[in-house]
Amino acid sequence: MDKQLEALMSGVVGFFWPITEERGFDPEPERGFASAGSSRKLEIQTLNENPRASLASREKNSRPSAIVSLFPEGSAVFLNVSGRRETSNFGGRRASVYRYSARTVISGYPVEHLSEGRADIRVRELRAHFPGISHWAGLRVSSIDRERKSNDRLGAAILRLQSPDDVVADLGSLTLVIGGHWEIKNEDDRSSVYSPVSIGVKAKRARDITELLTVLLRVQNLVNVAYDTFVHVDGGIAVLGAEGEPDPFPRFWNDSLMEGPTGRGPGKGKRGAPLFDLADLKGAQGVSRWVRLHDTFPSAFEAVAGPYRFGGMTWHSYLRETAIGMERLIAASRRKGRPGWTAEKLHSYALARRIGAPFEEFVGDAKVWADLFWAAYNGGKHQADYEPESRDVATLGLSGNLLLTAYLLHRCGMPKSRLARMFQDRVSWQLRDRVRALVASPPSGLHPRSR
Repeated sequence: MDKQLEALMSGVVGFFWPITEERGFDPEPERGFASAGSSRKLEIQTLNENPRASLASREKNSRPSAIVSLFPEGSAVFLNVSGRRETSNFGGRRASVYRYSARTVISGYPVEHLSEGRADIRVRELRAHFPGISHWAGLRVSSIDRERKSNDRLGAAILRLQSPDDVVADLGSLTLVIGGHWEIKNEDDRSSVYSPVSIGVKAKRARDITELLTVLLRVQNLVNVAYDTFVHVDGGIAVLGAEGEPDPFPRFWNDSLMEGPTGRGPGKGKRGAPLFDLADLKGAQGVSRWVRLHDTFPSAFEAVAGPYRFGGMTWHSYLRETAIGMERLIAASRRKGRPGWTAEKLHSYALARRIGAPFEEFVGDAKVWADLFWAAYNGGKHQADYEPESRDVATLGLSGNLLLTAYLLHRCGMPKSRLARMFQDRVSWQLRDRVRALVASPPSGLHPRSR
């Protein structure tokens, strides 16, 4: 994080210009304070220096499209801004204030462009830095060669930093870019190297940042699934529409990419082997299909990726969201003209048959598993006294979610031979043993009572 963003997070005083939807603004700035709030968003408070006039204004509580700021450490533009909240005090011992919150901020905004009368708050490129996913991406940005003396002691170490060639894929009018990023700091006798994988999205013409952020969030969901945890983004660069190629690039912060679920810290940045890697998806084209397929099967993607982003689900709700994802995926597939494999009465069995041998081997008997899964879904949905063992619900929910994940990955280009390896690798052999034991000898309380 650069010094300007660090200052904003810590708290700064400055001038703030709210930008309207028409990209206009009042030349007279609001004076106030910005800092990282307890809500994990950036909070801005500015002085309402004419509360009587603001009470009569039609723009009361209107939501700015953005807020441009100038502060002692630099400048920034706040994006994804909430509506303005206003406190008006007449007399007394409290100042009148406006309050805003923002989910995204980009440092280094060219404030001098405000003199042109309209503020360009669009973005042409965003690149997010993902530490610890070199294994998944198949990219190596840094390497160290060690040289030893004749007595076998370490004599020298040579660090090599190299930006690998970008891997790109089309996303309609956008371009997905997967590559590397590196920085080095040398302060007296303390040097540090930063070399994460960089995943970005470019637009030919500057546009609203929400379009670019949506792509990055969906890519982050894919990485989360691969590592079976929330993978934090810890930085990123941006190219604003307000100027050409800047040097240095402005940095950006976004709460959804960088903060993660409540109670989950950023971790140590070192992870185990991923469930699958970029090569399994045939490169960036597979990631592009993942991003685009989200619009076809939104509920399925929410069931697969949502738990990593939001957390806090019970096993009953986890199984229920997975089943709903299956239902809506198959309904959408029927609308798309794929009635053959979707004709099975149980959606869980239809999906299991679609994946075929890899899932059959995993559960032992796909038909029995599908019956148990759907019975647990219907029991939890329709019977208030349905209370099977949580461990059994967890086993069905996890295996069903893995089936749904496998289907989505298969649609993105992963061959069934790789799916078979994925089912073997998932949570070692523990889940496989649990689900096969459940299918072989289902507990009596797992089936809801007959009506």
